[in-house]
Amino acid sequence: MKYYIKIIVLFFIVVAACTKEDDETVEKSSESKLISFSIKDVSSTFTISSNNNVETILTEDIDVTNLTAVFSISAKAKIFVGSTQQNSGVSKNDFSNPLKYTVEAEDGSRTTYTVIINSESKILTFSVVELNSVTFSISELDIEATVPSGTELENLTAKFTVSEDGELYIGSTKQVSNETKNNFSNPINYDLKKDGITKKTYTVKIIIAENNKPIANAGPDKLVLISSSESEGSVNLDGSNSSDVEAPIKSFEWLLDNTVIASTEMTTVNLPLGTHAITLKVIDSSNETATDEMNVEIRHQGEYKPVDVDASAMTKNLYTNIASIANSSQFAFGQEFPLSFQLNSISDNVNTSDCKDVTGDHPAVYGIDPHYMLYKITEQKQIHINEAKHAYDNGSIVTFDFHQQSKTDHKIYLNDITSSTDKSLMYDVVKDNNGSQAWFYDELDQLIDIINNDLGFPVVFRLFHEMDGDWFWWGSKATNHSSQLYVDFYRLAVDYIKERTNLVLFGWSPNQQLNESYYPGDAYVDIVGIDMYDSGSSSLKDNLIQLSNFAYNHGKVAALTETGKNNYINLSPKFWTSNILTAIEQGGTDIRIAWVLAWFNAPWKSSQNDLFIPNNNSSTTVKDDFVDFKNSSTTLFQEEVKTLSVYN
Repeated sequence: MKYYIKIIVLFFIVVAACTKEDDETVEKSSESKLISFSIKDVSSTFTISSNNNVETILTEDIDVTNLTAVFSISAKAKIFVGSTQQNSGVSKNDFSNPLKYTVEAEDGSRTTYTVIINSESKILTFSVVELNSVTFSISELDIEATVPSGTELENLTAKFTVSEDGELYIGSTKQVSNETKNNFSNPINYDLKKDGITKKTYTVKIIIAENNKPIANAGPDKLVLISSSESEGSVNLDGSNSSDVEAPIKSFEWLLDNTVIASTEMTTVNLPLGTHAITLKVIDSSNETATDEMNVEIRHQGEYKPVDVDASAMTKNLYTNIASIANSSQFAFGQEFPLSFQLNSISDNVNTSDCKDVTGDHPAVYGIDPHYMLYKITEQKQIHINEAKHAYDNGSIVTFDFHQQSKTDHKIYLNDITSSTDKSLMYDVVKDNNGSQAWFYDELDQLIDIINNDLGFPVVFRLFHEMDGDWFWWGSKATNHSSQLYVDFYRLAVDYIKERTNLVLFGWSPNQQLNESYYPGDAYVDIVGIDMYDSGSSSLKDNLIQLSNFAYNHGKVAALTETGKNNYINLSPKFWTSNILTAIEQGGTDIRIAWVLAWFNAPWKSSQNDLFIPNNNSSTTVKDDFVDFKNSSTTLFQEEVKTLSVYN
């Protein structure tokens, strides 16, 4: 038994010894190789050189400060950046500068690799200073742009940016962005160099497009009305809507009977009575020509007859003379309550006004609202009667606009009205419901009495204005409203007034622009106007041309019956010259208006912000602008209109 135990023990000793001997003979791996390297989510190939540099080229728009490396290394090896072990597809590093990776083999031996990410050498942007509206496309090594026919290419300045440390050369000449000039009539090769070595060669080509002929636009046909004592009329010619896609038009010629009468884009010429065919000829930068023809008719103004066939001789004279102003190259300036209304006060002094304080003269048109005669105390009624008389005595024109109170609530604005009968008041007046027509006629009787007995001279009565707005009780939000209802309402008032006085010319003025759907008809209107506030000169010009054409086609006189700009003192201190005067002067003979009426300076206000024309306390800039407006040869104030004797 002891013998067998010894045999077993000896066996295990031998086995253990053999195992230990085998362990001591297995060698550890010495492989420390970087097999592949890339950057996660970046499409770029890295090359691993024999000197262990790992390189690629990326565009400059890629942020290299926080990239994730994807790599493979020798089996049983580890890889480090510094002392930090790296994990493929996980570890992030900043590659702004060359980065050393150390691959450590199983046996502890190491190999160091340097990862270098280079910026791609390329032209990033390219343009030409003199062709600032032209866009150049960069496609591979071609840079191209197309320019209009006639573009000069011989002495142009390139403006460019290139990748870091890159430089551009044409031949041996270094190019300086925004400075070096070259002739681009033929393609130019730019060498992009880095460290003196040419990396790429770009070809810049500027293509001249085929020439397009210019387009001549002489504008619409024109009609100029002159008085019977005149033999020729002044007409504005405007070719500014002519165009050429390549470049500004080189020259303009206006021809009458094949004779050049003007050589500028815009001009004014005098033409005799009759119809004249005028040709506009334009020439572009490639000497291509185009023409357009328009007709100008110079005609004596016709006879203007009031819609009231029984109008007094003085009323007829006023209408004729107002028409003469409208058809002249001038217009009268007016203001609502110019003498009586001033900031903080109602004045009874007919010798002063904000207008006169600033310009030295009163307006040529006085706007009066009978609201302040019917619904205010007797003393205030008399102030406004005296104001109107002062206008007449000094040759100015008087216009009425009536902010009539409603029957029950005694309100003007629909939002202030609570009673349903007042909301339907216009309808009830026309349909003679609820005693509304009798009430309406009674109010008109009071106004007629003022015109006949307190004044005794003709006025322009602008009935129920801004009817297409939604604020008055006769406006678009009234119960049962329609444009036809308004027309019936207006006609009802005109018919009633005509039967009881022969001293009224009837005015009609929608809000902002002509709205023919509310037009009461030629048998009911003498003066057509628009009330236009806060307008720019361009839109005002367009609306006044439209209004002037409508007035001519219907045998009426046009006027800008209300205007102004809220807080113009601060927002547009030169409003009267840059907006109003500019619009009318640019419209030339296409705008034929008798007057422009500014809104009042309210006595219940105290701030300069609330003025519609300046007063003595306004800034020098604002006052000087209004004086310039007054001194324009286009505007008429009281002293000038007085010489016209409009009532005679």
